[in-house]
Amino acid sequence: MKVLHFVTGGFSGATKVAVDLITAHNQIEATKNLLVLRRKKTTVPEKLVELDNKNIDYRVITGTTHLATVHELRRLCEQWQPDILVAHGFPEHILGRQAGLLAKVPHLVQVEHNSKERYTPWKLYQTRKLSRSTDKVVAVSKGVASELSKQNLEAPVQAITNGIDSHRYGGTTMLPLVERPQDLIMVARYAKSKDHVTLIEALYQLKRKGIALSLTLVGSGRKRYENEVHSLVKRYNLGSQISFIKYSNEVDKLLMQHKAFVMSSRFEGLNLSVLEAMASGCVVIGSQAIGVEELINDGVDGFLFPIGDDKVLAGIINNVLSDPKAYEQLTTTARKKVLSSYDKKQVTQAYYDLFQQLLEKL
Repeated sequence: MKVLHFVTGGFSGATKVAVDLITAHNQIEATKNLLVLRRKKTTVPEKLVELDNKNIDYRVITGTTHLATVHELRRLCEQWQPDILVAHGFPEHILGRQAGLLAKVPHLVQVEHNSKERYTPWKLYQTRKLSRSTDKVVAVSKGVASELSKQNLEAPVQAITNGIDSHRYGGTTMLPLVERPQDLIMVARYAKSKDHVTLIEALYQLKRKGIALSLTLVGSGRKRYENEVHSLVKRYNLGSQISFIKYSNEVDKLLMQHKAFVMSSRFEGLNLSVLEAMASGCVVIGSQAIGVEELINDGVDGFLFPIGDDKVLAGIINNVLSDPKAYEQLTTTARKKVLSSYDKKQVTQAYYDLFQQLLEKL
């Protein structure tokens, strides 16, 4: 079995899923996997080194224009001759399947990682047309599957919920909430959809009430939005309360130093950072966005707030951090749910089973 995964080189959640699948499937005999990254500004050497360390076979192809990307990927497919091409995310799932068709790859799979994308009428026409030649469309959550049902695709849609490495996050040495030195953390790339602004506004509201909490923001991304966040922090004089970390390969350790995790997204596919925080024993506070809401049972294993509502968010944060000891059972419930339902071993097995089914059609 030869499987080629094509995904953005931006090292987003989609890239992470592709890397996890290849890492797991590389352990299976008679299986060859190739990761192809579409070059982005954030396709930097330190991130590529991590792929080398995991012994992942990868190529980085041009991202200058869509036409150039399709041309280069087509040539690579003709040389490597995969049995299955898995195209992750938008617009890569369009470009990847176009190249796969031109190279006559036997099986094409689309993986949709988000519940909301910038589909113009032309792009929607392209993805509908490509669905006729696509064996399967995989949605990374039930919410994404529901959104895909509105696109009138001709390929069957299957939900394979994303998962995490539950052995890496949490473990037996987690500190109780009251002993954790830091208050809040959010792990997300800088993009308007992640809505860091709502969290900053909530933090400012608490400051005005005399409640000064620490916040760690981990991530990089769109410079314009990152500058907007920094400007807001400066305007509210919150600099002494907030630590900015552009990139860390020790997010697991960072999470276990914090009492609460916030995900203020406006939309998602399925947010892996939420699952990682739940596994790490943080009190998770998430927006009622697709890809976040379905992960949290409000008041049982985390808390939900209306999208963009900084006032409600501020209230929840204040309640949790005023008496963190009261929420230890909630974090235990959250961790048990992740271990039982969102372990990536289940995810990688589901994808492998799908690939095996496709090969039976040959």
